[in-house]
Amino acid sequence: MSLNYNEIGKNIREVRKENGLSQAMLSELVEKSPSYISYIETGAKSMSLNTFVMIANALGVTADRLLMEQLDEKNDITSSQVAALLADCSAFEDGVIIDTIKALKHSMRERRKR
Repeated sequence: MSLNYNEIGKNIREVRKENGLSQAMLSELVEKSPSYISYIETGAKSMSLNTFVMIANALGVTADRLLMEQLDEKNDITSSQVAALLADCSAFEDGVIIDTIKALKHSMRERRKR
């Protein structure tokens, strides 16, 4: 299996934009040139594992978030995505959301049995 650098680059671009970063800003964080970041995002160039880890850390995501389409087992919703959604919630809101998810999960499994 070979890695699809186009997909990895697309994921990097998506997360970078979600974080409100320009290519120039990301390039400063990882100490690479803006043109190199552009090449990575378009899949024109591959990157070292060290650069990949630096990018993931700079974007505040796990490696699996950037590799999603490359992994055999995929979760559409990763723990980092859930954490990002809950980041600005109060403890009360977290509790309500968790209770809602538990109830929804239970309901779906009960309906599936029918």
